[in-house]
Amino acid sequence: MSKLKIRLFGLALVLISAFGLGGRGLSASNCIDVVVWAINQVTGECRQFPNPCSVPPGWTIYYQNVCTTDS
Repeated sequence: MSKLKIRLFGLALVLISAFGLGGRGLSASNCIDVVVWAINQVTGECRQFPNPCSVPPGWTIYYQNVCTTDS
């Protein structure tokens, strides 16, 4: 399976989990484990998180690596 298909599948699972559970939204008890990246809109910090529920408020979530690393 291509990386794009895997990412789209993960995104679909997140959306189903978020909106398909009676409209409860995401919480720690029903959050799917899918790696996400997020950028702090105030500081510009970019980090990886184990799931969307781990991302602090005010951060923009991405389902692909948007953080640049110097290798």
